[in-house]
Amino acid sequence: MNLLGWFGISLITYFSLSLPYNQFELSYLAHNVLQSVVGLILCLPMRYLFRACWAWPTPLRIVISVLAVLVLSTSWAAARLLLFMAMTGERDLWNDFGGWLFPSIFVFLTWAALYHGVKYHQLLQREHEQLLMLESQQRREALKRTEAESAARESQLQLLRYQLNPHFLFNTLNAISALIATQRADDAKHMLVRLSRFLRYSLESDDQLTVALDQEFEAALLYLEIEKERFSDRLSVLTSIGSGLGDVQVPGLILQPLLENAVKYAIAQSERGGTIRITAYADGTDLVVSVEDSGSDAAVPAKNKIETGTGIGLKNTRERLKNLYDECGRVEIKPSPLGGVCVAIRLPMTGSEPSL
Repeated sequence: MNLLGWFGISLITYFSLSLPYNQFELSYLAHNVLQSVVGLILCLPMRYLFRACWAWPTPLRIVISVLAVLVLSTSWAAARLLLFMAMTGERDLWNDFGGWLFPSIFVFLTWAALYHGVKYHQLLQREHEQLLMLESQQRREALKRTEAESAARESQLQLLRYQLNPHFLFNTLNAISALIATQRADDAKHMLVRLSRFLRYSLESDDQLTVALDQEFEAALLYLEIEKERFSDRLSVLTSIGSGLGDVQVPGLILQPLLENAVKYAIAQSERGGTIRITAYADGTDLVVSVEDSGSDAAVPAKNKIETGTGIGLKNTRERLKNLYDECGRVEIKPSPLGGVCVAIRLPMTGSEPSL
């Protein structure tokens, strides 16, 4: 920029002075070039001076800049005039020194203004780049936090889900053991087949946070078929699913703890057995899936425990719904027209997995 600026001054001098005054002699042209070279040499210290006092207070920097401009422009004007008289042979031009000084002041003042303008532009660019880098870094950190929270949340959901399987497996194996002990080999075999199918379903859906409602109903019926082997004709099952709800996504195996509670607190404690009804219907933008039972012979204590929601199964269900749907998913407990308890799961209807 320095070289281009002083070359531009030579061109301006040539077109504004040499051409109008017909100063085409070599001495005039050489003076034109030499004065730019002298100006270039004189402005170099000004750059280092401005750089050295850049961190000083602004008023002091302004005073120093003005003084530097006055001293160097005066020096340049005097040098130009002396060179002009020496190279062209003209004399007694000091009376015109003011005409040489004021353009010099303008040139060096412009040089100082350009220096500060470029410097501030570079600072603004640097600050802008730093802000962009900071913003990018914050976004990366936010993304990392989101990914970490998502991974932790998914792990928690998997742990809650895995907590169900050993409990169910323990009960089923006990039932198979009892069937074998009573020499009901065929029933034990059928129960083992259904158990293997249920566990296969559990493993196949292991990497999915949610499954279609139709799949969840199939798994629930598969589980109840296993329980039917335990209770023979004492357990009857009713199901009802609303039209068009089969593809709605629900947490995998979310009904299992509710079914376990119904079997444990109603069917198992009733000599006559009972009924379990599974219902799914739309309530506005929510999906409601309920598990009802017909109660037991010892209904009061069992019902109280269900209604207080202190069991591991209900606690687990609430935790899974909270992790997936926050406050939009909840468990509701109320009396059932069948005579026992109705435990309903309410969650938002969606055709895809909820985002973590």
